[in-house]
Amino acid sequence: MSIRSTGLELILNAAEGVLQIVVTDDEAVLCAQEWRRAERATEILAPALREICAALDLRLRDFRRIACVRGPGSFTGIRLVLATAAALRRTGRARLAGLDYMQALATSAVLERQLLYNARLWVLTHARRNLVHCQPFVAYGPQIPAQPLQAVELCPPAAALQRIAAQARECGELPVHVCGSGLTRNAAVFAHWGPDWRTDAAQTIRPMSGLVSPSVAALCLLARHGDYFPEDLEPLYVRPCDAVENLPRLAERQGLDSDTAAATLDDLLKRAPQSEI
Repeated sequence: MSIRSTGLELILNAAEGVLQIVVTDDEAVLCAQEWRRAERATEILAPALREICAALDLRLRDFRRIACVRGPGSFTGIRLVLATAAALRRTGRARLAGLDYMQALATSAVLERQLLYNARLWVLTHARRNLVHCQPFVAYGPQIPAQPLQAVELCPPAAALQRIAAQARECGELPVHVCGSGLTRNAAVFAHWGPDWRTDAAQTIRPMSGLVSPSVAALCLLARHGDYFPEDLEPLYVRPCDAVENLPRLAERQGLDSDTAAATLDDLLKRAPQSEI
């Protein structure tokens, strides 16, 4: 580690489909692993970290910074990486930074296409059946993370398509790039898109259907620009939890009063933690 090193950094992402683990030192990548077994991420993460540390002759408490993708995406994947980071913070000296999954995908598109200043992008990711996370971004060149133009929203894919087409009309000859799992998981809605889809002779939408997970380079760029604090990270879920929405029905199956169950859950969610451990 050089005298000017930013320190050992761990980057974790399990928001959607792929478990990504990246280790850097002074912005140089020492290790990058991608596990395309999202359903087994809970079993994989801890042993993978142990093996990575052994191979690099590191200890888990050596990490000075931990950057975690905090959502939106899979509830289980988000909780997994945030809980792991919280545990590592308590056993070492690491500071934590939360990364945005939508921004990671938009930045991946910027890097892949080498988009320059003012290029427009939309990220659509699968939320649940007939719903996508939808967010527009603008590029500032390949050295700076793509920046959001609006907060992430939850909407049907057809509504997202209308918003993208509206922006394409506003941008005139400037193409609008679109990426994320929302394209592939809702293929019927976007079936008329080929390599380019033109709203008229001048306005072009360029789908990037193959870009469904962030690149290592994009995650590293976001981590480099992250804000690090000695505090646990809050998740960014966006869509409501299925279990919460189904609580009245689940309570009735257990012979419980649905209103009482909902009130009890609300009380539990508002309680402050009683311990840092």
